[in-house]
Amino acid sequence: MEKILIKNGLIVTMNPQGDVIRNGSIYIENDIIKEIGPDTDISNKPGAKEIDAHDKLIIPGMVSCHNHLYSAVVRSIPYSGFESPDFSFVSWMDRFWLPLLEDRVDQEVMYAGTRANVLDHLRSGITTTTDTAEGSYALPGALDAVDQACMETGIRAVLSFETTGRISEENAAMGLQENINFIKKARAREYDRITGRIGVHTTYTCPTELLQEVKKSADELNAGYMMHHLDDRYHHFDTCLRFGKRPTRYLADIGFLSPNLILFHCSYIDQWQDPQIFKEYDVKVAHNAESNAIFSFWPDMLHLIREGVTVGLGTDGQTFNYFEVMRTAQMIHRIKYENPELMKDDQVLRMATIEAAKVLQMEKKIGSLEVGKKADVVLLNDRSSVPIFDVNAINYIVNTCERTDVNTVLVDGEILLQDGKFTKVDEKEVYAKSKEQAIKLWKKNDWPLP
Repeated sequence: MEKILIKNGLIVTMNPQGDVIRNGSIYIENDIIKEIGPDTDISNKPGAKEIDAHDKLIIPGMVSCHNHLYSAVVRSIPYSGFESPDFSFVSWMDRFWLPLLEDRVDQEVMYAGTRANVLDHLRSGITTTTDTAEGSYALPGALDAVDQACMETGIRAVLSFETTGRISEENAAMGLQENINFIKKARAREYDRITGRIGVHTTYTCPTELLQEVKKSADELNAGYMMHHLDDRYHHFDTCLRFGKRPTRYLADIGFLSPNLILFHCSYIDQWQDPQIFKEYDVKVAHNAESNAIFSFWPDMLHLIREGVTVGLGTDGQTFNYFEVMRTAQMIHRIKYENPELMKDDQVLRMATIEAAKVLQMEKKIGSLEVGKKADVVLLNDRSSVPIFDVNAINYIVNTCERTDVNTVLVDGEILLQDGKFTKVDEKEVYAKSKEQAIKLWKKNDWPLP
């Protein structure tokens, strides 16, 4: 039995009571938190590995509700595609992202990019990620490559493949089957750190029949499913033109919505009817604040949150610094409404932890530091210029911390990062392989090479 005792830290539990424990300890056996409380209440544990958390904050491992892990290889590419005079997000997707990147992704790119992105996420304090693998010409077996990369690096992950109808009916069927096969594979093995959902692209690339088949398959498997939704105004134009109704109402009318569905982005919801529809069907939402802001979108989650919709944060692949993501989520709402009281610090941190776990329907296992939950734990260095204690700890985490402050990361009680160094993989080798695959992709597009 593996035993770990983390001692003498400031524990921000994110439990329902919002407890912050000064001079606290966490005792872990194998993958489960067995005891948590003040040092004085937790006795020494013979045979346990001890971690001294003096001058450190201890928080739950953070949770990203949306990601494209392979996309580590397409950061900082030497061509943006933004130069076109008819630029819009959809035209950019059609002219640039889909033909030059997504359709040229193979399993080697997926494997290398996923490993690099996982290290970026772990170093940012993210212990659970939710991946939608893209690459319709990497089928079949795309998720096996992503799965292997996640297992080697040790992160907790929910994996899916992005089923799409934009190429052919045969390719759409292959994408859906990729999801089904992986869900069954993940359930059949003892290793439970990686699970599966069904992924599907969005309303304007998937015919009604495909969306209904995705929902039917998810129901038959009793599995979750997830989709991009309203990340651009074009979604409204498309469904109104084809079906005479807005996208969310269309999805409700075809029977697609349910509590097992996660919708990514939702930047352009109809604020007058969508929050009520989401609440009625208990749909979950992944808010990718920083990624959306990069594309000049201004997502507004307040209407959904006020209606009681479950909203968690996500990275969306090319961004990975969760402290930046939290601050971006906070700032875009405060700026829009000119109200510094919106998106309070504890709410934003909850969206990165326990609320994100609720989005994944995993709140009984992760998202907070409580007895009986999985031992997904992050230790942050305290480099503050003022004393940090229970009153201001969450403010410090959200407003001041950086990913460079992440000192130690545990997933399932396994130490993946200790004193800033990875324990399972060679970091330099991982990034070198990612660079190799990036250059291979650039060569395919005749882009400038180093």
